[in-house]
Amino acid sequence: MTRISVKDQYYTLVNIFETSPEHQNRLIEIWQSLGPADERGGLVSVNAHLSHDGNSVISYIQWRDKAAWEGILSDPGRQERFKEVLTFATFDSIHCEVVHTQRNPQLGDSTIEISEQQDVFTVVEVARTRSKFQQDELLAVVTQPNLVLDTTPGYISHSVHRDFEGEAVVSYSQWESQEAYDAFRADRDARPAALDGVDLREYTLRIAYVTEATTV
Repeated sequence: MTRISVKDQYYTLVNIFETSPEHQNRLIEIWQSLGPADERGGLVSVNAHLSHDGNSVISYIQWRDKAAWEGILSDPGRQERFKEVLTFATFDSIHCEVVHTQRNPQLGDSTIEISEQQDVFTVVEVARTRSKFQQDELLAVVTQPNLVLDTTPGYISHSVHRDFEGEAVVSYSQWESQEAYDAFRADRDARPAALDGVDLREYTLRIAYVTEATTV
């Protein structure tokens, strides 16, 4: 299973594909056709998620470093598959690193994991920032330990990611159910001032495909 940790310092891609319900599974099939992560040097893991509304697919991909990711760009097979994807989906990629993690202490182990065997409700929030300064302001707020979450029913974990270009902050959170997340949202305090003027997009997802390298 995939591990999300600040100390690993992986080069992380959050890829957002906007598509339609009839094409969601085709994206998963394309990722599966690429084979195990061990067959691509420097690739740590690929984690593909389907949105509940059928209109998005988000992949959470970890590379050992930026050079490893750049090494795959010239692969002709990848280029052909990407051309096919663009016939039925639009694409946006956020290049980032993990800067904060938190997991419900009542669950014991503090390690955040992604696995196909998990029956979890996943939420990805993408906050688009207009400058590095605005990104830093938002990060100063969302990377503080949230003690309220530790006692929130149904909360499992969340991680915060910093886009290298200063253009986004991404949160990846896990919940026991949609009902638990909806109850948390209903009780959430007012929108933080650091989000003023920030375009915030939320995706609710389920895990569809995971592959990871046995050695990194």
